Amino acid sequence: MPDPLERSVTTVLVVGAGPIGLETAIELQQRGIDTLNLDRGPLGAQVAAFPPQTRWFSGPERISIAGVPLVTVDQEKATREEYLAYLRSVVAQFDLPVRTYESVTSITRKGDRFEARTRTLGGLERIVEAERIVLAVGGTARPRRLGVPGEDRPFVSHDLGEPHRCFGRRVIVVGGKNSAAESAIRLWRAGASVTIVHHRDALHPRIKYWIRPEIESCIRSGLIHARFGARIVAIGPGSVTIERMEDGARTEEAVDDLLLQIGFEADGALFESMGCELHGENAAVRHDPETMETTVAGVHVAGTAVNGTQGSFQVYIENSHIHAQRIAAALAGEPVPPDPDLPELPEA
Repeated sequence: MPDPLERSVTTVLVVGAGPIGLETAIELQQRGIDTLNLDRGPLGAQVAAFPPQTRWFSGPERISIAGVPLVTVDQEKATREEYLAYLRSVVAQFDLPVRTYESVTSITRKGDRFEARTRTLGGLERIVEAERIVLAVGGTARPRRLGVPGEDRPFVSHDLGEPHRCFGRRVIVVGGKNSAAESAIRLWRAGASVTIVHHRDALHPRIKYWIRPEIESCIRSGLIHARFGARIVAIGPGSVTIERMEDGARTEEAVDDLLLQIGFEADGALFESMGCELHGENAAVRHDPETMETTVAGVHVAGTAVNGTQGSFQVYIENSHIHAQRIAAALAGEPVPPDPDLPELPEA
């Protein structure tokens, strides 16, 4: 019997509708190669998850895609909102076929083609046939966990969201990098009583240059409290147990909200299900750097997904543009584009 599911056919299925997934589709379409982008979330999902008005570390010229200028009103680094508007305009400009809130549940080879099974947010199941697959699924699929009792209590979160919600509340922020520092400042400005807990003896040395002076000043003056060299070992109803790394001494501290800003993990399940080889402690995707093709013929990888789970980011939007160009060149039979001459970026 024929399959009753709605069926789409494309030359290249791009899984992911973030900046590099979109840029890959544009590079392919400019060479006359049909594409379809699917994303389990909204357009630019990882960016959409940023707190309101978050500013990028890099300048607009580094995070713009497909040769389309990213222009900000104040000629400063783009905010979350400006960048999301930019992505929408790029998709409209190139008339890209993009379907959001549609998860790819499986991809199997059917002869010389691939068959992807998908499910929409509303529960509709579909099939997409493609000659090639590009997995641009990012490296922040799920937040890291502390792995301590009580971590699933309702006052524990991984996203800052709107700081206003924490006005007048006691908030503990766990972490010592950019997200933790910026969240602590924004929560304090919104009227929360904030404490940072970090297992290191100090904040990470690569805190954004415009954030570091303020967070350090707030800590020195006592506006924001800091418990360095300490970790949370248990989460109770309205309190946490904090252990000092030096001697194991424990104290219990009352808390209304616990914000975990300790990074994210990649999800390599789709790669593994297709037989793509992962390697190293990051579970990075083994691939040919000239074509971005994985160990499975016809399956390519692009963007931060290349490096799996990154503790210290070495692959980011700024140095992933070349992925899109190389995939498109490989499929169009063109010479391999050279490595871009980009200066090293501080950790994002």
